[in-house]
Parts: sequence; structure tokens; C-alpha cells
Amino acid sequence: MKIRMYNMGFGDCFCLRDRRKNLLVDFGTSNNRIGGLRRSEVFDAVMSDLSTISHKNLLLTHFHLDHLSGLLYMMKKRKNSFEFVRIYLPDVFSRPEMSRTLALMLLADLAKDSCLPSHQVSLFALAGVLGKYPQNLELLSRGTVFEGRYQALWPDTGVIAEETEKFLKRIEDCDRDVWEKIVGIAEKLRRIIWEMINDAEKCMRKTEKISFREVEKEFRILRNTPEFIQFLSGMETQEMELRQFKNKVSIVFQNAEDGEWNLLFTGDVQPAHMRMIADNYDGKIPLFEHYWCIKVPHHGTESHYFNFSPYMPENLLISNGVYHANSKKRARSYRTSMQYTGLFQIGDGDTYMCCSSSECCDGCQDGCSCREQHIIAPNFYLDI
Repeated sequence: MKIRMYNMGFGDCFCLRDRRKNLLVDFGTSNNRIGGLRRSEVFDAVMSDLSTISHKNLLLTHFHLDHLSGLLYMMKKRKNSFEFVRIYLPDVFSRPEMSRTLALMLLADLAKDSCLPSHQVSLFALAGVLGKYPQNLELLSRGTVFEGRYQALWPDTGVIAEETEKFLKRIEDCDRDVWEKIVGIAEKLRRIIWEMINDAEKCMRKTEKISFREVEKEFRILRNTPEFIQFLSGMETQEMELRQFKNKVSIVFQNAEDGEWNLLFTGDVQPAHMRMIADNYDGKIPLFEHYWCIKVPHHGTESHYFNFSPYMPENLLISNGVYHANSKKRARSYRTSMQYTGLFQIGDGDTYMCCSSSECCDGCQDGCSCREQHIIAPNFYLDI
């Protein structure tokens, strides 16, 4: 078993490799340049490396562009290359009531300071390329076993539905007409993805096939109306929590069976949800006592810090890179938490901190403070 951790700057891309199957976990970045190279050059390099693998699947933990922009590039620019056997997505598409959560995720991309180019809506971008270049899709939620060896610990669709309704109760005074239109568009987008996952003919017997271009046009017209602009402005007080809705559905997974090479991948899971997972809140899936590798949440930032030392990890994977923001305060909030920097001392001191860059770590003062340095930059990748 080998994990290839790519240097994507402020972004995620890991390839879990063995002799039988290969799973790419996320492929994206929020940076225009990484280590002096253009983003497209880095994407091309990853794609070239992946071309040496004959059988590979992809798991997208969630729908932020720093986790999926590389996939969008791959499918748009190299449509005939590197087809995945299967793509795994978090389950926010299987039931009609999920359209309310999807509506909040659509709004998140249009919120102030979302830092998306031209206010790009990542869910529409993903649906567009998947519709143009059809793939074998599968949805994951808590308890799902996939690849014959991994088990999803999150998302829990019931918990997310409850949190969606709690959030909506706080915005009851919003324009209900605009909100219902957004939910209607989200429901159409949900059905488009659901048709890709299921037998299209069976879906068409129940409902007329929906045109993605028509839905995209409908959303574009709506978001330019004065009513929608006022609606979005009125939600600025809820902006931060609104942006977190994509993190709420982030896939977390581990091995299906306890063993020597236990992995724990956390995407950008919310701290409250990570605590629920660690507490085995439903009594169904406990975490293991020991992990070979743990990928820490959300680039190791303080806002998503979680203490993994009780699980005695041999390797902590931190996909950190310089985050470019409009303010120094916000940029600082995306640096790697110094709370991670002492974990190499746990046990016999055999934990390796595997990071993309030491330039954006608050624990790095005069060089890397960790005893063992496994920093990818300026190299392209690190094999663990």
C-alpha cells in the first residue's frame, strides 16, 4: 500500500495505490500558481502521472473547488484521457428533500467573498462536465462500503437534513418567493445528477428528462434579478455558516476492517461532526485504536482542528498551502494550526508530519519545528 500525496498548494489530491485498485481522493486547488508553476501546469503533471495507472477510481469528498477544480480541468481539456472506472460523491442527491440543502450550497458560491472566479457555481460546473462526459457515479453516506475495503463514516443524511432545517428557521423573514425558486432549481439539478447515477430509462418513465442547459439558464436569469440580489445581500449575516454547508456533507472514510494499514481520510469535515464520528454517536462504526495514515481536515487550519493523538497515527497528512485572501486576517485564519506541530512527540516519537509546505504553518518559526520533515515543496509529490 502506498499513498501519493501531491503538492496542490491550498488544495487536495491523494492517490491510494496498490496492486489491485487505485483511488484518487480529490483533485483540485484554489491557487493560480503553485511553486512558481501555473495551476494548469500542475494539473497536467498530475494527469500525466495518473496516465501510468490503468485502473483507477475517484472520490470527491465535497464540492469546493480546491477539491474538484482539477477534475473539471481534466474533463474539459482532456476529455478522451484518463477516464475513471467510477466516481464517488457525497449523498446529497438521493431524496427530494435534499434539494433544500443543495439550495444552500448553491447560495454559498454566490455569497460575498466566496473567492470563486466570476462567481462560478461549483455544483453547476460539476454537473456540466459530468453531463457532457458521462461517468459511472456512486453516492456515499454513513455506513456505505465501497471499493471492497473502505467504509464511509460521513455524511449522515439525517443529521444534515436536521441542520438544514435549523438554519432555515433563522432566515424565515427572507423572500419566500425567491427561496422557493432557488429550491426548485436545486431540485432540478438534484434530479439531473440522480439520473446520471441511476438507469436513465427508469427515471424517464417517471418524469421527463431535464435539460441541464435550461436549468443553468434559469439560474443565471434568477441570480441577476433585483429580488435575488437583495435576497443574497440579506443573508450576509449568515455568510460564514452558509459557506460551511459544503463542508457539512464532506465524505469521511476509513478501512472497512481493522488492520495494519488503517487509513482515515477526513476531507473538510466540520469539527462538530468529527467529534460525533469519534464518539460513535449512533453506535454503528467506531474508529480504530491505531492508524497508519490520517489526513487531517481542512488543510490543518485552526477552525477545523481535531486532536488525533489518541489514535497513535504513524503519519499525519496536511494538504496545506498559501491561501490568498483579500485581507491579512482571513489569510492568517487559513494557516496550519500550531496545535499539530507537537504531535510528532506522541508515543515513541514516530509520527511523521507530511505537509505540502512549511511556509503556511504557524508552528514553523525558524524552519520546520517537527523532528522529522516530510515537506513536499518544492517537489511535486511525496510517497508515503
